[in-house]
Amino acid sequence: MTGLRRCFVPMVAAALLALIVAPAIADDGQRRMSIARGTIVDQDGNPIAGVSVTIEFWYLGPRLGISAAAAGGREQINETRVRRSGRDIETRDDGTFSHPDLMPESEYRVRFEKDGYIPREIKHVFHVAVNDLGTFVLVSGDVEAARDAYERGYAAFEARQFPQAIEAMGEVVEVYGDSDSSDEMLVVALGVLGQGHLQLGQPAEAETALQRLMEIRPGNAIAHRGLGQVRAMKGEMPAAIDHFDLAVQIEPDNPTGRYLLGFALQLTGRSADAIEHLQACLEAQPGYVQAHKSLGMAFADTGNTDEAIEHLEAYLQAAPNAPDAAEVQAKLAELRIVAA
Repeated sequence: MTGLRRCFVPMVAAALLALIVAPAIADDGQRRMSIARGTIVDQDGNPIAGVSVTIEFWYLGPRLGISAAAAGGREQINETRVRRSGRDIETRDDGTFSHPDLMPESEYRVRFEKDGYIPREIKHVFHVAVNDLGTFVLVSGDVEAARDAYERGYAAFEARQFPQAIEAMGEVVEVYGDSDSSDEMLVVALGVLGQGHLQLGQPAEAETALQRLMEIRPGNAIAHRGLGQVRAMKGEMPAAIDHFDLAVQIEPDNPTGRYLLGFALQLTGRSADAIEHLQACLEAQPGYVQAHKSLGMAFADTGNTDEAIEHLEAYLQAAPNAPDAAEVQAKLAELRIVAA
């Protein structure tokens, strides 16, 4: 679940997000103010009036104000440098908003909030003076109930209590209904549902959640890894490899993605191709036990006997009581005869 924790931070509805305003230079060499504007609609596409648009900024100086922490992926912000924008604005009757007078060389956090809707925080980078942020969806529903279910579901998943995680995250998804909103709370809930159902050996239910996640986040590596597992469980290995490969392209440093791709390649007779990914998995996470077994088998398939013995021994040392320990011991005995 580490990948999820790094990509998604369990907040009310979204991760902490920051806007970066770059200086825009006018023809006469003078800096211009930046303007943020966009539209807020509900899950049915109807504009929402009266949404509070709050903008905070940090004057960074040498740009040391915001950094990503390794544990949990949370953003650390020096709150002593926070300043509220001088204007408090709300969306108009047509759902639009426009916030002028944003200072160059400051980082901004924008929050959209209205009673009865799940709040959203948006990240965007300003490259020009006038910046069209686009259209954002606020989802109506029982915000308190959704937040409570989200926290319960995430805690249960981290504790590997998958039935409880599935039940709670299902409540979160119910709040969103059929909305195609890409709000972070929905994204995380769908990812947890997909992984939870996979852990319980329920590929059909996992596929339903992961397909919806893919629809609202087409480039989501978690969705690709999960759908690859679904295809593998159905015996559709070429499709599984395609999903695993896409996940690796999106997140090349993710050890689970590298392992899944390497495992699938080795299993389908493409051991020479598998070695690169399994080695990358162990470089990213040396304690990834299953990668040692798959890499050992891949080396054995390609005639690299010494390397095969090394990794299979590492696997048994780390997991001496693994269900397949006897099988691996037998393979090691064969390889040692060859190496003698």
